[in-house]
Amino acid sequence: MNANLLVMKKGNIPFLSSRKTTRKNYRLSFRETYILALGLIGVLGIYYVFVLNVNATKGYNVRTLEIARKNYVFEENLLNIKIAEAESLSSLSTSPLVNTMEQIDTPRYLVLKESLFTYQK
Repeated sequence: MNANLLVMKKGNIPFLSSRKTTRKNYRLSFRETYILALGLIGVLGIYYVFVLNVNATKGYNVRTLEIARKNYVFEENLLNIKIAEAESLSSLSTSPLVNTMEQIDTPRYLVLKESLFTYQK
């Protein structure tokens, strides 16, 4: 029988690198790999739920801001309507302040002609 063959059978392999021995020392068993994979899936699941919660909270905040914006635009339109009614000619003509004003017999106007101010006589 060959002497090299007997040495290989005993477990003394002539080519043994440090990388191979390191790989043998750090190899995970099937159970350890399974537990590690389940743990990683669990962590990713918790992260996914957290991200969904953050997005749902942002969506709720945006929706409440849109509702508040609609209300403020509606109030602004109501105020614009009230301002327009107050500035209308009919409300100004029926105002008690306007009725108490005195009429002027001979009004004098300021007329602008060729960028010079003159009085009309």
